[in-house]
Amino acid sequence: MENRYRTNLKKVFLTDQELATLHDRIGQSRCKNFSAYARKVLLNPNMTFLTIETSNYEDLVFELKRIGNNLNQIARTVNQTHILTSSDRELLMQGISQLIKEVEKDFNIKCQQLKEFYGRH
Repeated sequence: MENRYRTNLKKVFLTDQELATLHDRIGQSRCKNFSAYARKVLLNPNMTFLTIETSNYEDLVFELKRIGNNLNQIARTVNQTHILTSSDRELLMQGISQLIKEVEKDFNIKCQQLKEFYGRH
């Protein structure tokens, strides 16, 4: 290492699948070896990172659990009393439908962000 221009070594652990993917990408690039590929990818000033905030998902899961609990209570009451008006049923269906739409909307936005991000590489 005395005669090396680059004297700092970095190591990374990969699964077999990750290693195979890495070899494929190195093969598709015009790099001679892993070191050249790693420098090209890691030191690229245009390299961007996508960060998806997931802290709100914990709140969402908590709310979904509460909603599930409420639905179970409603179902138990309906099964015991056999009383559920059509307007009550319609309100429940609208609420559930709106919740599903909001979750799907957020999920689709995050999926699109990932597709756009990974499509650039």
